[in-house]
Amino acid sequence: MSRLESAKRLMRRWLWSIPFFVVLGLVLGALISIPVIPKPEIATITISGVILEQAHANDIVKMLRYAASEDSIKAVVLQINSPGGAAFVFEQIYLDVLRLRQQMPVVASIGAVGASGGYYIAVASNFIYAEPSSIVGSVGAGVLLPTSEELDEDIIRTGPFKATGGSRRKAIGSLETLKQEFVTAVTTQRGDRLNISEEELSRADVYSGSQCLRYGLIDDIGTRTAAIEKAAKLAGIRNYDVVELHTWLTYLSWFFGSSDMEELKSQTRVPIYYYLYIEQE
Repeated sequence: MSRLESAKRLMRRWLWSIPFFVVLGLVLGALISIPVIPKPEIATITISGVILEQAHANDIVKMLRYAASEDSIKAVVLQINSPGGAAFVFEQIYLDVLRLRQQMPVVASIGAVGASGGYYIAVASNFIYAEPSSIVGSVGAGVLLPTSEELDEDIIRTGPFKATGGSRRKAIGSLETLKQEFVTAVTTQRGDRLNISEEELSRADVYSGSQCLRYGLIDDIGTRTAAIEKAAKLAGIRNYDVVELHTWLTYLSWFFGSSDMEELKSQTRVPIYYYLYIEQE
């Protein structure tokens, strides 16, 4: 056999083996890349209990902003079990949830209670789940009025309302503004899904999850699992991990709880506005 024929035969063998090596290279490349390509994630954030302090609000906002900054997080589920708290706290969280919603889907999952401030946060999400017996609603506001100012010879003030920021009548008037802002947030965010009049909504009643579904206050009956699946669907992802976001303050709040209204009232002489549902005995 001539050298030319041997070279041709060798060349043909190489040509036939090229597809095999190409496929082998693709398979090996895929196997190598699997560990280094992170799976998309759905983050869960727990919002629970009566929330009155600015520090607790900051804690939740930090988690919302962390979710927004992480490329691997594609959707967020808010696990809400709260009757509300201080108005300024829930307004801040509501606005940050709206901002996060511009970047990724946000789904709310209401547990035992999502009333007043707890519901205020929920309406900022794309989709709301509640359980059949969940307590939901209480769309309204309240105010703790300061006690009348007492004469204090050690502190001199230049005006009658320097200590309180205004009269008790003015504080009551501002309360109506807060209530209307809450009602407007619900009607704006729920839109055509809402099947309850603004007048009835303004009564600040609470409803079961099943009733809320009829009124359009929520979108469906379901638990945290359903909320995670919905978030994944809205984000367009199938193979994903679920991560729970926490900060040190979140853990501390579980052990020590939040300050109650009377303690907060004792710390200030100005009116304290709140979105809080307190079940009457």
